[in-house]
Amino acid sequence: MTILIPPECATSARIDLDHTSGDEIVARIRPDRDDPVFAGHYPGFPLLPGVYIVEYVHRAVLAAVPSAILAELVSCRFLRTIDLDDELVVSIRCDGGLYRGAVAVSGVPAAEVVLRYQEGDG
Repeated sequence: MTILIPPECATSARIDLDHTSGDEIVARIRPDRDDPVFAGHYPGFPLLPGVYIVEYVHRAVLAAVPSAILAELVSCRFLRTIDLDDELVVSIRCDGGLYRGAVAVSGVPAAEVVLRYQEGDG
């Protein structure tokens, strides 16, 4: 299943859900090469900003659990740079309201993001 990102989001990259179950979400994301942020982050050496990585994990959770409401960015750790040609594989484990996202590029860990959600009404 492919989820398109709403235009009000920081990024226009597509979220492709590979797998969802009660406590696991796996998604693939390829950064949008035409995103204007890459022109200035950094000129001549474009890198994916960390806030986009957090946004990708959040959007993967919303693709699987649309009623979830983000309550807190508990922690994040960036382990390597991510460039324009990298495909991200986001593996998320749900533990109650905590969603622990492991982001990898070519099988190498790139980031760890922990988000806390509250259940929505809808």
